[in-house]
Amino acid sequence: MKNSFWGDAALYGAFLGLAEIGFVTLNLVCPFKGLGLLHFVVFIALLVVFTRRRVRLYASEELGYSYGECLLYILCMSLFAGVFVGAYTALAANFFFPEKYQALVDQSLSVLSQTGVYSTDMLRQMQSMMRRMIFSPLWVLFSNVFGYALKGTFFGLFVAAFTKRNPSMFGPEHTSGHE
Repeated sequence: MKNSFWGDAALYGAFLGLAEIGFVTLNLVCPFKGLGLLHFVVFIALLVVFTRRRVRLYASEELGYSYGECLLYILCMSLFAGVFVGAYTALAANFFFPEKYQALVDQSLSVLSQTGVYSTDMLRQMQSMMRRMIFSPLWVLFSNVFGYALKGTFFGLFVAAFTKRNPSMFGPEHTSGHE
């Protein structure tokens, strides 16, 4: 049975978002070497698995599931994942781990101040701007949705090439029709 495009994209986008939330939290709580590579591998693997599930629904049809359809599906999953991660990140920055996020701001400003390029006033302005961006729920939500749309589309360019299903050459229009 075929599920709706949007229902599948939302469901698997939620699963993708939950996996991403796990990596975001793990990176905040106990970052370790190799986490970035593991995160990358899991993200790509989930895109492949979820897209193949969608494509398999069209296995017996002569229409197939084209590269463009796969890419659109990956983009939509990524948008839903971005909503989940954005909402979680806004909550994490403001309620769950505010001290961790403030430490990130402080660390960034420390690195910038050591360059000697920025004046004290400029650093104060940057601190104010960084705090507004990191702790503003709407900014965090929109930036995550946009970021995941870009991330999903970029990796989707490759994943879609390996998950698409070409139309069957043996569909009804290709039968001999001898009676």
